[in-house]
Amino acid sequence: MKKAFEGHIPALDGIRGLAIGLVLTVHLFSNPMPWAGGLQNALKQLFSYGALGVEVFFVLSGFLITGILYDTKTKPYFFKNFYMRRFLRIFPLYYGVLALIALVAFGLPHLAPLGPQTLGEMHTLQSIQGWLWSYGLNFYIWLCNVTDWAQLPYVSHFWSLCVEEHFYILWPLLVFFFSRKTLIRMAVGLIAFSLATRLAMYAAGANPLAIYALTFCRFDALCLGGILALVARGDNTPEHHVQWMRKASHWLLGCGGLFILLSFLATAGQKDSTLWNVFRPLRETAFNVVFAGILATALSAKPRSLVSAFFCSKLMRFLGRYSYGLYVYHAMVAYFLVSRNALAFVKEWVPHDLAATFVLGGFGCLVSCLLAVVSYHAFEKHFLKLKALFESASVGVPK
Repeated sequence: MKKAFEGHIPALDGIRGLAIGLVLTVHLFSNPMPWAGGLQNALKQLFSYGALGVEVFFVLSGFLITGILYDTKTKPYFFKNFYMRRFLRIFPLYYGVLALIALVAFGLPHLAPLGPQTLGEMHTLQSIQGWLWSYGLNFYIWLCNVTDWAQLPYVSHFWSLCVEEHFYILWPLLVFFFSRKTLIRMAVGLIAFSLATRLAMYAAGANPLAIYALTFCRFDALCLGGILALVARGDNTPEHHVQWMRKASHWLLGCGGLFILLSFLATAGQKDSTLWNVFRPLRETAFNVVFAGILATALSAKPRSLVSAFFCSKLMRFLGRYSYGLYVYHAMVAYFLVSRNALAFVKEWVPHDLAATFVLGGFGCLVSCLLAVVSYHAFEKHFLKLKALFESASVGVPK
């Protein structure tokens, strides 16, 4: 009997598209936009919430990886198939880009005279090579007290890839050795642990960037997705699972959204206060609950509904298909444009701040998309073809 949510689910490409779209918004539109009051300030603040797109990726990853692992745990070569397929999807692009970064960082200072800013960036990239290659950048942020993303030129966004990789190491072991019901209980426990850790770290005055980037502070997003995948693999019929997912989406969206609204009202004008330090980590989990609700909504949407039309649209699926490359390249493009004050150049042709920001952001999106598409077809897809040698059930993931 066919299982619910089995095979490639087009709407999940749209969830990826939503996630990367949000991330593009913060880096390419919010970050370059100067504070100027009125509508511009409101848009800058609104666009800054695009950083939550990373949490959408985590929730989706928890759902997909848990589904793949659970569906293949009784099949031969469980660990080899899973890790080799992840290796072929993640490592070639990541380490290929790191190799280019290392080549530039170590070679450029010897090839051309550099200004103080560029020379400083190259020295920073040289000094953190070990952390980058070992997927330890998020722990570097914690241990070396990095307080500004600009202290990690071109590579600050790689912290989230570190979180994903740590999850890939830990979660397969748990899925293999424990039952579905035990895994659900463990996931709930990890959500509580993640929330409690963030509460304790905020109360202790820890570095906010470290709290944001550490793997054990992000378990709630990953485990919420994992719980959705596990519950959808019970003994009931696929139709029952779809109905359950639809009901769950209403509860997740309603409860998460209500708490977010109440938390904003409770902390209005009290940023950095004790109350803020309590509500901020709670609100982060509430956002992840909402994103789990959005995922459940996309999974259970009726074929011709507006929800299905949105997530299965050509634009969202395009963004979803190239989301990995877009994520890797876009922040490098954004850092260069912001650090070199490209907005000032654009304003010579488009005098208005807001209009110039949208022109610059659109240009950054175009360049990022071109890089991602070329990278995928010229480089990544040749490794992806090798995944056929390590076949396993792929839930929601195109082979």
